[in-house]
Amino acid sequence: MIYEKEITGLTVKLRSVEESDAEATYAMRMDAEKVRYMHKVTGTAEDQRRYIAAQRKKPGDYLFLVTDLSGKPIGMRGIYDVKENSAESGRTIGYGDAFQNMEALLLGIDFAFDVLGVETVYMDAAADNSSVRGIQVQIGAKEYKREFLEHLGYEYVFSALTKEDYAENRAKIMKLIERHARRHAAGAKA
Repeated sequence: MIYEKEITGLTVKLRSVEESDAEATYAMRMDAEKVRYMHKVTGTAEDQRRYIAAQRKKPGDYLFLVTDLSGKPIGMRGIYDVKENSAESGRTIGYGDAFQNMEALLLGIDFAFDVLGVETVYMDAAADNSSVRGIQVQIGAKEYKREFLEHLGYEYVFSALTKEDYAENRAKIMKLIERHARRHAAGAKA
């Protein structure tokens, strides 16, 4: 689906992915290191363009291009399988710094809770992907099951993040992002 507005944070922006983003997003999906825990992509940039065209029409499926504040693409964020009271967070690829990647995640979750009005956001990560698992725990997600996914070749941890648990944790993470943004702005002025 298409979300018409741009979502602007302190370090990043999110906007609905467009067909013209096919080459950039295809290159991201072909980066073996970044996508080692994701479904493998085959095909061409043209196949990616067709995927984006179809995704933009798919109910309950939002895919955002993450850019830095100057508009340079630095990742993707997905909120999908939106139902009455829940959504899934995923399709995450981040080329920004740790603070940009974290803020992109928060903006996507804010979108799910505040714009879509869900009460729970489900997420998963490979059990040995300690950086993503650590972030999920930091924002308040609680594990509810583990399962080995044969088609990916990894054990996955499935977690649920409630609106209440997220609200308790978001503020302290945003303080770190705010401090980083201030330092970055001060360094740019110098």
